[in-house]
Amino acid sequence: MAAKARNGKDRNYVSVWFWMFAMLVMALPCINIVMILVWAFLGENESRKNYFRALILWFLFWVAVWIAVMAFGFWPEILKQIELWKKSYTGH
Repeated sequence: MAAKARNGKDRNYVSVWFWMFAMLVMALPCINIVMILVWAFLGENESRKNYFRALILWFLFWVAVWIAVMAFGFWPEILKQIELWKKSYTGH
């Protein structure tokens, strides 16, 4: 069931013009981060809020994947560095 505003229009309707504006804003460095957060958590349009919340979740997912790949990819080097630090502190 569509959520209707008091004036009878669907309050979850998002126009093509808004999406064109949103794409323009997403191309602007720094401003895009602020606006993603604003659009994800403020306002009454649930459709728009859900889209930008999903965008944030995808970003966090890929950050976690990147961290895991970096951690596992460099794990042998990290262990080697730990051993070097141990040797330098113990004097061996």
